[in-house]
Amino acid sequence: MDVLKLGGTEMINRTQTILAIRRTVCVPVQLIDSEGIWFKNNPLDFPYPLMLFQIILLVLISRALYCLLRPLGQTKFVCNLLGGIILGPSLLGHNKALRDKLMFGGKEVGLSDTLARVGVIYSVFLISVKYDMATFKMKAKNGWKISLVGFLFPSAVTSSLVYTNASTISGLSGGTFFLLALTFSLSFTYFPVVAEALDELNLMTSELGQLAMSSATINDIIQWIFTVVHLIVIQRSINYGAKTLVSLLALILFTVFVIQPVIKWIVKRTPEGQEVKDGYVIAMQLMPLVMAFLSDIIGMRPEAGPVLLGLVVPNGPPLGAALVQKTEFVVSQIFLPLFFFRVGLTVNVYSVDDWSSFRKLQLMLTMSYVAKIIAVTVIALCCKIRLRNAFLLSMMMSMKGLIELIVYDAWKAVKDIDEQFFTHIVLSALVMTMIASPLVRFMYTPPRASETILSRIRNIQSMPSNSDMFRILCCFHNEESIPNIISLLEASNPTPSSPIYAYVVHAVELVGRAVPRLVAFNTEKQNKKYTRQNLATRQMVRAFDNYLKISSGPVIIQAYTMIAPYKCMHESLFRLADDKFVPLIIIPFHENHPGVVGPSMVAAIRHFNANVQLYSRCTVGILVVRGMSCPLSSIHFSCNVALFFIGGADDREALAFTARMSGNPNVGMTVFRIALRSKLKERNEEEQVDAKLDESLMDEFRLRNIGNDLLDWREIEVDDNVQLMDAVMNSQGSYDLVMVGRRHADMTLRDEEMTEFVENAELGVIGDIVASSDFCGGQVNVLVIQESRELGYGAFRSGL
Repeated sequence: MDVLKLGGTEMINRTQTILAIRRTVCVPVQLIDSEGIWFKNNPLDFPYPLMLFQIILLVLISRALYCLLRPLGQTKFVCNLLGGIILGPSLLGHNKALRDKLMFGGKEVGLSDTLARVGVIYSVFLISVKYDMATFKMKAKNGWKISLVGFLFPSAVTSSLVYTNASTISGLSGGTFFLLALTFSLSFTYFPVVAEALDELNLMTSELGQLAMSSATINDIIQWIFTVVHLIVIQRSINYGAKTLVSLLALILFTVFVIQPVIKWIVKRTPEGQEVKDGYVIAMQLMPLVMAFLSDIIGMRPEAGPVLLGLVVPNGPPLGAALVQKTEFVVSQIFLPLFFFRVGLTVNVYSVDDWSSFRKLQLMLTMSYVAKIIAVTVIALCCKIRLRNAFLLSMMMSMKGLIELIVYDAWKAVKDIDEQFFTHIVLSALVMTMIASPLVRFMYTPPRASETILSRIRNIQSMPSNSDMFRILCCFHNEESIPNIISLLEASNPTPSSPIYAYVVHAVELVGRAVPRLVAFNTEKQNKKYTRQNLATRQMVRAFDNYLKISSGPVIIQAYTMIAPYKCMHESLFRLADDKFVPLIIIPFHENHPGVVGPSMVAAIRHFNANVQLYSRCTVGILVVRGMSCPLSSIHFSCNVALFFIGGADDREALAFTARMSGNPNVGMTVFRIALRSKLKERNEEEQVDAKLDESLMDEFRLRNIGNDLLDWREIEVDDNVQLMDAVMNSQGSYDLVMVGRRHADMTLRDEEMTEFVENAELGVIGDIVASSDFCGGQVNVLVIQESRELGYGAFRSGL
């Protein structure tokens, strides 16, 4: 009997072995790519070319949607998600031929799904790299109140609806803790989502945008804590949860005490002003995959490791900026579209079959959004924000984005929600964002001078001659501009009775960061806290500190670092000028030091200058550097200044600034008063008012400079514009600085009338001439003055 049993056992074992061998041998080998159409292969029958076709199709559709919907105020997130839904089973994929043959046969799912998840890994990594931990210290007014009320009230409303109706909503199979996660997720405002949307809408540096990002930052603190707890609780048992917690702590310690020192070593080895070596960048680009692999091993979501890695990478240059510049484009344009495509494949409007559940779910989602809008609007009104802006702030904080999709996709992956519920929640996020984005874009208008008291509009003439202090704001992009700014400050005649208070702003483009910042530079504090981030600004500030030791009169310097996108950097500059009641802003010409700035930056600076001239509420001067700065030492300073005065508001501002310089015993002045004879006889009412203002200011200027041997006043009369140009060209001399107004009273000298003769419209007709190589051999610096466009004739016409 035992023998029979043994024989039977051996026979069974042999049979199992044979079957196992057969299963191994009989597995078919699937080709990934085709042999080509010449072998009668359809490329779309193979996973690899099919995936490439999907990427191409999705990118083309998304870009086409973006071109169509961007003028309507829609963001890239909306266009990418719409592109995925269009290709999904809700639209094109509903057609059986397209679904089976072209894109949706299931052959490519593994390959494209893997690449889509890689795109998510790199996306959350880059979001973390841009994340500035200093945003937790942002002191935006009322941020805490708006954040907490905007989170707690909708959470209370949503939770009451979720826990009441969870059992009657089909597709909702998660436990009690998942219902809490659902409640919080619908109430959260994710900082990266708000920052990306506001960047696209050019509102990052607006006052309302800054408040929205500050409030979202506080929400992120709650979100991070809850996410960690959630990842531990969802484990199968307490034992597994404890192991996951210990593993997570170990991963955090490894990131902080092993990876972070290596990153700091890389930054330290990179010379100031140079890029990080390619080898280091490649190594850092590989690390998100390593951290995702480690996270998956310990039972966490793969995105957890890349987030930790991104948080220890210093944002901005050199490393953070390099990673963003060399990684973001491929991730956002190639990998992420695949993720939106996978989401679109899962969004199926035809999966909705339980209409009773549909109504309850839509009511829950709608009430959640309405509660968020009401909460933020009401608390903003309590913070004395106007109703319109309070409502738009609620719209900003209700926008949805990539983070929400990642969360919803994770829920579906662990089967907490089914396809029908996923379709509901994704479409609701899409609709909410499609409503909020255009409302914010078209309804929000930054506070303008017309909405504020008239005294917020300032010019040099509005400053009394016996003012206690002359305030001036000087912006610079690199250290090469500093010597000429210092020469201009010294020529502006600082005296004990009227010292100069200069706000010097180092403008830095926002690269590798998520939040624009305007930070006052505290020398003592920065010396104690030596960091690579403030090294460039500190070296520049040191030049101003050295100037203070040798200036002829009292000068106070307050330095700032302004980090913002160039497209909206002017708003940060205006807020500083308004807060400090500055009548004059000096900005560098975009062509100054082209070898240092680089061609790509030249266009950005030119756009920034145009915005400053267009929207400024005070006088703006563009400093064109063509020659050397005036020599300045502890015992000697000399500067020879020329002014071309033709007439008009801008020329009067230039004359007012010249009047301040005329009191400096080290500054020689030459004023060319050029008048057109035809205008002396025939003038309309507006020109007569202008002429009276010109004459009044000139008389006061000459009266104040009686006996001033350093002033040379020259009267020139011309018949037409040709003679005027000749007069300007014949007035060349050994000047260090030439000043001129951008616009003039003579309408024939306006930019619109002479566009074909003007190379740089921001300098005006005369400014463009004196800044050219034909005037003084192109070796003289030029300051082009423009009065605020908000000022009309008769406003602030006080004396010098």
